[in-house]
Amino acid sequence: MKQKTLLATAIAAALMLHTFAVAAQDATPAPAADTSKAKSLDTVTVTGSRIRSVDVETAQPVFTMSRQEIQKQGYVSVGDILSHITASGSAGYSRSASLTSNTYAGSATVELRGLGAARTLVLVDGRRWGTNADGFTDLDTIPSSIIERIDVLKDGASAIYGSDAIAGVINIITRTDIKGGDANVYYGQFGKGDGAKQQYDFTYGNKIGKLSYVFSGSYAKDDPVWAKDRDFSRSPLGPRHSNSGLSGFGPGGLILNDPSGNGLKLNPGGDPTKLGDYHTYDPSIDNFNANQQMMLINGAKRKSLFGKATYAITDNISAHADATYTERTANIQIAGYPLGTGTTGLMVDKDSYYNPLGSQQGYTTPQDVEFLRRGVESPRLTKNTLKTYRIGAGLDGVFQIGERNFNWDVSGFFNKNKGDVFGTGNYNLINLAQGLGPSFMDNGVVRCGRPGAVIAGCTPVNVLSGWGGMTPDMLNYVGVNTNGTYGTQTTGLAANIGGDVVQLPAGMVQFAAGLEYRREAGYNRPDGFSQTGNSTDLASDSSSGKYNTKEAYAELNIPVLADLPGAKLLSVDLASRYSKYSTFGSTTNSKFGIQWKPIDDLMFRGSISEGFRSPTINDLYGGQSQTFDSYTDPCDSRFGAVASGNANAIAACRAAGLAPGFVQTDSAGKPVSAADSQSTTPFLSGSNEKLKPETSLSKTLGFVYSPSYVDGLNVSLDWYNIRITNVITSVTSNDVLDDCYLRGIQSACGLFSRDPKGQVVGLVHTLSNRGKLETEGYDLSLTYRLPKFSFGQFRVNVDTNYVSKYNQTLSNGVISYSAGQYSNWRIRSNANLDWSYGDFGATWGVRYYSGLKEDCSFDIAGGPECSLPNYVSPGQGITPKRQIGGIAFNDLSVRWTAPWNGTFSVGANNVFDRKSPIFYTASSNTSGNSSFVGNPAYDIGRFWYVRYNQKF
Repeated sequence: MKQKTLLATAIAAALMLHTFAVAAQDATPAPAADTSKAKSLDTVTVTGSRIRSVDVETAQPVFTMSRQEIQKQGYVSVGDILSHITASGSAGYSRSASLTSNTYAGSATVELRGLGAARTLVLVDGRRWGTNADGFTDLDTIPSSIIERIDVLKDGASAIYGSDAIAGVINIITRTDIKGGDANVYYGQFGKGDGAKQQYDFTYGNKIGKLSYVFSGSYAKDDPVWAKDRDFSRSPLGPRHSNSGLSGFGPGGLILNDPSGNGLKLNPGGDPTKLGDYHTYDPSIDNFNANQQMMLINGAKRKSLFGKATYAITDNISAHADATYTERTANIQIAGYPLGTGTTGLMVDKDSYYNPLGSQQGYTTPQDVEFLRRGVESPRLTKNTLKTYRIGAGLDGVFQIGERNFNWDVSGFFNKNKGDVFGTGNYNLINLAQGLGPSFMDNGVVRCGRPGAVIAGCTPVNVLSGWGGMTPDMLNYVGVNTNGTYGTQTTGLAANIGGDVVQLPAGMVQFAAGLEYRREAGYNRPDGFSQTGNSTDLASDSSSGKYNTKEAYAELNIPVLADLPGAKLLSVDLASRYSKYSTFGSTTNSKFGIQWKPIDDLMFRGSISEGFRSPTINDLYGGQSQTFDSYTDPCDSRFGAVASGNANAIAACRAAGLAPGFVQTDSAGKPVSAADSQSTTPFLSGSNEKLKPETSLSKTLGFVYSPSYVDGLNVSLDWYNIRITNVITSVTSNDVLDDCYLRGIQSACGLFSRDPKGQVVGLVHTLSNRGKLETEGYDLSLTYRLPKFSFGQFRVNVDTNYVSKYNQTLSNGVISYSAGQYSNWRIRSNANLDWSYGDFGATWGVRYYSGLKEDCSFDIAGGPECSLPNYVSPGQGITPKRQIGGIAFNDLSVRWTAPWNGTFSVGANNVFDRKSPIFYTASSNTSGNSSFVGNPAYDIGRFWYVRYNQKF
């Protein structure tokens, strides 16, 4: 209601300004404007508005990056290019998402304002690019070779573009009007000789009579970087704690239930069937560093073909068509699966030949063995191949009615993403149970079963063996490959019209209006065996769904004042969009913008806009999947609500039959050592067909100053505030447990159960419209083209984002104040100095990230690294923090244009080889995207590259 009231007030103000404008213009008549020159200019559609205009300055803040500026950087993929703009938040999914093994593996996303990839709308030539079932756009499905420029609208735009444009819009404009060819070769690698990147592309365009066309093809290959080859990622908690964060899961079996009561570890080279070849487990020497088997940055390949053509049917009507094919393959490796009784529920049978405590070793009271061992012989590999097919076509034209000019277009597009995820390194629990079951020696061959009752086709598993003890035959029997398929389809139709409405004293009122239809469909089909839950891979149901939306919008630009003292220009923009979804119903979102130029050199601008994000296919129809959650049992007597004396929790836990000294245990059956410990069995998370859309209110206010007395100088400063309500968020395991034990919500008590030992099992939590999010800050931009000197031309560009507020209301009602916390920087700034002199040029860039705070955790709790032990968090009191300083990365590129129209470039990103600060939060990132203590947004070392461009 408040949003509607604010918008109504804004619209009323606009109408009042229009009335005042007519009176003011009547009082001081202005000479008639000479429109002959304006009519001779080509109008354009600026990102953030559907109205075609000669003036590219709008009420919305738009950051533009040209093809020439992109080629002065050391980045070649769209994901890398956009992740380094200052409006981009945390890294999101990228090639550094080392723990991602699902449909996102190898994808690249961008999160404007740090508000999530699903709240950033990505367009190509003003039309939606396809997303995955979670609403994320994989930017690396867009070939960089086709880019003419990138517009980044840093404002809400649901009234203009519909759903998802809450944080802003990225509009990639493709190349056109090319006559001739353009070829590029790029090669680069890190200073340590790894992570090589190469890209080759070719583009050709021409105009023949009424037909103009562009064709482009590209190929790119990125080599992986291994965690063991960087100091910060060589061990889980970095170089300062190289022996911490390791695991008992390693080569050489670990017996948990030995007769002495201590864990027993197999001696190197020992016989796993002989108890004498084991020693008491010593974490300082027996723990395993899983990072030695992991990639820090995954490998990838990209192929693409692109073409578009325009045909002038008449002087006023044109037909256009475009087609794109991209194929992106990512290869990711992480350490072998942590096999154990806690992760599989299995034990080595007391009658197994390989059981050192078993009947075949002469024990009168043989025991089943609880064990730990990592599958080091078969690291988990994921190969994710995504193919994108896109075609579009349409007609557009112009016409006149009297002296009024109009433009129109009708178009349609079809975007299809089709992916395959192949994985190795997981285990068949059915075969593993048989392989760990009874077995015996038969003529030098160990067989499953018992004498006279051999299990045909079964291979006994020596799960307590050292490295290499899991033989190929064993791995072939118990190993299982996964092979899932997934995909989405987007179909869109649109009809638009725009043009002149009425001539006012201050100028022409212009409008744009249109109808749009969009259909979204998606599916995810894990292979049949994975769906059964009989694999160590997390089980996931097959899911599919679809929805459609029908929309109508209108936009109006009203010139209020012009060429008056104190008002060289005053205009307002109004826009509104009605959307009807087949899922949740309808929504209307509107926008009001204003421009005011008191003098020619200075423009003030502001806007207020409503926005929304519709639930995605996975939000609605994603089904349920297994996940190992971190949670705190309220009934735990050390870390739970019971420990703090919460009366509701104490009463409810006693009623559930739990003893006063009950403790939450880990996978080894030992009491957990901290709150929010990982569950020992998988829980279920899932979708919710009753979700409603997220809603937002965005406000901006700023100015653009281009002083006439300083030629080439432009300065802009914009304030923004974005509030999102009804945030679609996962109800956490803690939420479910707290609802049951602390708040007495009985329906929540039915969402989980307890095993005979009282541990939480089978917990189910789904998505809900439960949270809120608000961010606020400032964008400062400065460009200055210095006077030309005898020794060359200089140009300075500075783009800075300052975040003053980033507050998130969690599903449990707690407010998290995250500005300046990992990984929400207060300040991100890019500064570039470009020099050109004849055929030579150079660019120096500085990328600055301000300091961050993180919770004191792991081994640093209370130690010297916990630099702010008395830090007071708003609303939370004293919460010890660790302060990490800011960092700046310097980039340098040098270029030379040869007489044969070829350009050589050589450069280095992070030329001074700055080392990324250590962030312990990164290794416990709740999104599961990293297992290392380096911030994935930061450089991992100096990166050299060379580039050659040939035009012909």
